[in-house]
Amino acid sequence: MDDHHVVIIPIEIDEEKEEAYLDAWQAAAEVMAAQPGFLRTYMFRTIVPGSRFTLVNVAEWESTAHWEEAMDVCPMMGQTIAVAHASNYEAIRTVLPATRRDARTPADLSPAEAHRRVVNGELTLVDVREDDEWAARHPDGAVHAALGTLPASLPGPPDRPLAFICRTGARSARAGAQAIRAGRSSVHSVAGGLEAWEAAGLPVALPGRGDVLDDGDRAETAAR
Repeated sequence: MDDHHVVIIPIEIDEEKEEAYLDAWQAAAEVMAAQPGFLRTYMFRTIVPGSRFTLVNVAEWESTAHWEEAMDVCPMMGQTIAVAHASNYEAIRTVLPATRRDARTPADLSPAEAHRRVVNGELTLVDVREDDEWAARHPDGAVHAALGTLPASLPGPPDRPLAFICRTGARSARAGAQAIRAGRSSVHSVAGGLEAWEAAGLPVALPGRGDVLDDGDRAETAAR
């Protein structure tokens, strides 16, 4: 990028104060890593005895504008721009950009938490598997809307939180993304799907048998 911005900050500090300084730098660098346009930052320590600058920080940004905006969040006071011979330093710390969840994808929800919220009436659990899968067994308390019918079949009301579930979690993530694109704001995907739901001992409806199988029923079946 033509406007790629690199900041070089030589640091004079007493050896006994270095560890405390590095801890403070680490915290500040992690704040900077969450800012738009941040690329990476490195901390180098000199390998030359008696060097004036015992540490050198190098920070890279997508543009000067991004760096200037970040200074409003975490200003670097008293910075000095200088040239330091690269062979005199070794890298000792690195901070990369903070991971950001894509706003177009649903947040993961554990099976236990999804079940708790369903029982408490806090969200609608939507099974997006195919008709035959739903007919064989499905999470107790869920409603059915096959992935291929979305977003037209999204249950209402529009402001009610949704949690999607499939067999392993892949289809539910796609369903959640569709719901978000359709304007739903509180959307989750049940991590691990029905397999994780059953592994956690949560209740499953068996429509053909007209009953519900929970962890106690599984234990009793296994004992027989």
